[in-house]
Amino acid sequence: MSGEREAPHDDSADGATLSSEPPAGSELFGEWRPTPAHARVVVVGLLLVSAGVLMRRPDAVALASPLVIVAMWSHLRRPTTAPLARAWLRHTVLREGQTTAWTATVEPGPGVEEVGLAVTETEFMHFTPTSQAVAAGDVLQGPRQLDVFCQTTRWGLRALGPATFAVSGAFGAHVWAPAPVHAPLVPTVPLPEAFSTRSPTPDPDGLVGRSRSRRHGDGSELADVRGFRFGDRLRRIHWPVSVRTGELHVTTTLSDEDSEILLLVDAMQDLGRSTGYDGEGSSLDNGVRAAAAVAEHYLRAGDRVGLQVLGAHLSPRLSPGLGSNQLRRLLDVLARVRVADGGVVDEKRLRGQLRHPISAGTLVVFLTPAVNVQVLAHAAQLARRGTSVIVVDTLPRSMATGDLSDEQLGGLVPDQAVTAGARLAWRLRLLERQREMARTLLSGVPIVTWIGPGTLDLVLRDLSRKRRSPRMVTR
Repeated sequence: MSGEREAPHDDSADGATLSSEPPAGSELFGEWRPTPAHARVVVVGLLLVSAGVLMRRPDAVALASPLVIVAMWSHLRRPTTAPLARAWLRHTVLREGQTTAWTATVEPGPGVEEVGLAVTETEFMHFTPTSQAVAAGDVLQGPRQLDVFCQTTRWGLRALGPATFAVSGAFGAHVWAPAPVHAPLVPTVPLPEAFSTRSPTPDPDGLVGRSRSRRHGDGSELADVRGFRFGDRLRRIHWPVSVRTGELHVTTTLSDEDSEILLLVDAMQDLGRSTGYDGEGSSLDNGVRAAAAVAEHYLRAGDRVGLQVLGAHLSPRLSPGLGSNQLRRLLDVLARVRVADGGVVDEKRLRGQLRHPISAGTLVVFLTPAVNVQVLAHAAQLARRGTSVIVVDTLPRSMATGDLSDEQLGGLVPDQAVTAGARLAWRLRLLERQREMARTLLSGVPIVTWIGPGTLDLVLRDLSRKRRSPRMVTR
């Protein structure tokens, strides 16, 4: 930032919450300069006085007198010392729907009459006040603080600002305006939609957790009642059966293990129009928010969750991990997702990401609008190899019909190409999508539409039953 000293920021905040406010903002530097309005008053006043004297027109001198008096008074009252001003953005990490503020503080010197703060408008932001500017007069009483509140309405890297701060003297004749204050891009993490599931993952394969496994061990799920053996714990004795049979019997339980979930978010296309967290969402909006919801649910249940954004540039693959730190890393990666350009490089990157090995026992969840053939083919291939796979359809319901409005069609093709032919091409693409989804279903991959809580309950129960039955897999 030119012309300012950067104050230390606290970057230790959790990705799911707001970061703390810096103790001090960036100190601003500038110099007092006459305003164009003051220059115009001086020039017009002198011209009128000169014309009145030369042409002997007292009316011209009378018209010029107020201008000359104001110009002389504002020149005599001009500030001579620079005010002590600071400006900063309060938070460095946000969640969708949360509010931060551009804040400026000033300790005015003699001659200062008004201070103001204005913020440049940015996409997916709501400002309070709506004019994006605040001003305060009568600042001779002491330090003043100005706030412009900014509410983010969509995940992603949001550019807030720049913010412009200014201090003016008497009659606005002189202004102290430092360079605009720029803030780093603010990661806005997605707001997870409400999600919960009561069905366990189909193939838990870990050490500890809350998922019921098929192995006998210490756990909370009853397996059966059998005869007492040497080494059995006395607290496992089942007294009703022991009294009825006359021999000691004990209860056995299924061990509790953790599961591994891999989330694959398709960022090759972003279909639909995004209006923010409280409005209509695009396919990428649905995928990112659903991934955040699923990850938060399973991480809080003690399972391991990994993430891979398919096709996106500079989106690292997150290996499966546990705990709040993994959730913070995952939300940060989701906040930085950018849709692919659709070029050859993106296609090569997608093929390389799909070749990444997946460990046995992993539940793979594809979050995709199901318009990319490679993604659906890879899901079917994993299912044939014996991996538990679920495809979550994130295409907006308004886009799943051939009767698109001109505005919706304009998001798919250039404006000059919004014709009847483009609408027919989209209908053909939907028919191809239905065909590919039918092939994927025949491969044993369930496809569900994201509806929030209970989205995966039925398919997880079906997958658990399939895992307990004999099956043929491709090696």
